[in-house]
Amino acid sequence: MNIESITDLELFEAVCSEGNFAKAARKTNTSLPTISKRISRLERALKTTLFERTTRTIRLTEAGIRFRLRTDKILNELRIAEKEANIEKELKGKIRITAPAPFATRILPSIVSEFGNLYPEIQLETVFGNEKFNLIEDSFDLGIRIMKPIRTNRCKILMPNPIVVLASPQYLEKIGIPHHIQELENYNVLYVDEHANVKIPGTKRTISELSKHRGIRSNNGSFLTETIAEGAEGILFRSLWDVENLLRSGKLKRIFPNLILDSNTSVCLLFPSGENPSKRVLRFQEFLESKLAGWKI
Repeated sequence: MNIESITDLELFEAVCSEGNFAKAARKTNTSLPTISKRISRLERALKTTLFERTTRTIRLTEAGIRFRLRTDKILNELRIAEKEANIEKELKGKIRITAPAPFATRILPSIVSEFGNLYPEIQLETVFGNEKFNLIEDSFDLGIRIMKPIRTNRCKILMPNPIVVLASPQYLEKIGIPHHIQELENYNVLYVDEHANVKIPGTKRTISELSKHRGIRSNNGSFLTETIAEGAEGILFRSLWDVENLLRSGKLKRIFPNLILDSNTSVCLLFPSGENPSKRVLRFQEFLESKLAGWKI
């Protein structure tokens, strides 16, 4: 089938939908003699009559009805194929992403790697750090933030951010496993500053008020996590996503397994305001959401 025959099918569809040649000519921006000539050529090629013509009306013959059923499917498939081809053209170029270093280190490597294998012509440029970049001024396409969600179409929740209580098995073997949260006032407690005011269920205290003994301090939560996992003495309050792998490996152990603290924050995906995201950015967003959709407390 050459390109002219595809055009003939489109003109045939226009005549069918409009009910006469004149309207079909206007719809397709084609002259009336041209559209009449193209339909006649199509009929000759098919060796059949598609329309019964009178001076005032036209209607499909039985052969025309059967042919229209086929051409509708063909043209629909062609439109889908064209749309997919155009999308593939746009799945090229660069995506700039910023995210907090701890979250990026724990969660993103496998996701970024798999996405890169699926879409090798999309270049992911990742900038990780605890500072909050201005997405517009710093030319980022997406920003991942751990924050209190805001009601806007520029902010989407990716996953929750619950806090759990942990320690290393070595440390628990040395001190014994605490049975009540109040017992922790006698131990070194480790947490990042943004968790200091998180309330502890069943008490009137926050994490920072729980104990006078604060252990190692750091602005990097993953550093605290790794330090405790290596056997440092202390009780750690930390986001579950940061410790999940270490819990599975046995390097960390939860204390009070039923205790989950609400950080009042979520892991959110932010878009810069202004123009709508490109198709490659939307494709990465969809991929990221699908990978994190099954994450549960």
